[in-house]
Amino acid sequence: MEFANVAEFRQNASSVFSRLGQAGEIVILRNGRPVGMLVAADASTLDALRVATQRARSQLAVERIRDASKRGGRDRVSMTAIDQLVRKARKGSRTPKR
Repeated sequence: MEFANVAEFRQNASSVFSRLGQAGEIVILRNGRPVGMLVAADASTLDALRVATQRARSQLAVERIRDASKRGGRDRVSMTAIDQLVRKARKGSRTPKR
């Protein structure tokens, strides 16, 4: 895995893109911390890479939600309790009939 800092990218983007062609991916750093990643693509792989990236981001979001649930103790709620909460919320959100 290769790295490039933001200043290098700004000053010499063509060099970074040349390296990208060889490395396949380059992590962009700001103050030594990753802020993004460049991934080599061409017309035949662009859509597949976009879909794969979206899936990976979705998986990371689900993992963060699960971790937050565990930290909050909500991972032990039974399905019966969840169903009751959903019914209660749905019942409360109904608009009165005229």
